Amino acid sequence: VTELLCCDWTGEDAAAAGDRAIHDRDVDWLRQSDVVVAEVTQPSLGVGYELGRAVDMKKKIFCLFRPSSGRRLSAMIRGAEDGELFVVKDYSEDEVENVLEEFFSKLKRT
Repeated sequence: VTELLCCDWTGEDAAAAGDRAIHDRDVDWLRQSDVVVAEVTQPSLGVGYELGRAVDMKKKIFCLFRPSSGRRLSAMIRGAEDGELFVVKDYSEDEVENVLEEFFSKLKRT
């Protein structure tokens, strides 16, 4: 299992790398991953693109959404949930650690 919690390219480093390099690096990370975890409360074109690519690669996807934000989750994300490869979980900030622990515990058993 590859764990990626933070990328090394930020600020000036990301700008110097260029859009193509960043895209290719991120797609390569997707290819190497076993699971994609995405926080989807804040709409993001980049995250949406990555989720679409991950679906195409048949990756296990776990999306986290905070209803307390007052936002509504896109039907394209909520509607993709199949309970197996694509899972969407509503959560509150105080329970995020438990939600993640439960998700990964279930993965270990399968």
